[in-house]
Amino acid sequence: LIKLPLQPKEIELIHKYADPDNPYLFPILSTFHKTEKQQRNRIHKVISKVNDRLKAIGKELNLPIDLTTYVARHSFATSLKRSGVNTSLICEALGHSPERVTQIYLDSFSNDQMEDAMKNLL
Repeated sequence: LIKLPLQPKEIELIHKYADPDNPYLFPILSTFHKTEKQQRNRIHKVISKVNDRLKAIGKELNLPIDLTTYVARHSFATSLKRSGVNTSLICEALGHSPERVTQIYLDSFSNDQMEDAMKNLL
């Protein structure tokens, strides 16, 4: 179970997509998706569509990498780390267990950043 405080924009989105006839928060899954396999297939299909759209946005912005949900998740973790958030809190936010998985996400700091950090110690 992951518990995070909701921000006003998140609450707005929840209200926007709320459907009292659907037990799910967002209109990705519905009562039609009864079996685990149906749910997995639907989630895979939605993530593929989201990734296609993210890649199109990245190309339009001339970004050097393809935008994907994985890149967004990695960026989220990296932004938290660079903001000084403790690794164990980032681990919890990402739903990782053990914390080593989160550390793999965060190992992408450039050598320049590490060098700058070390200069601050002197």
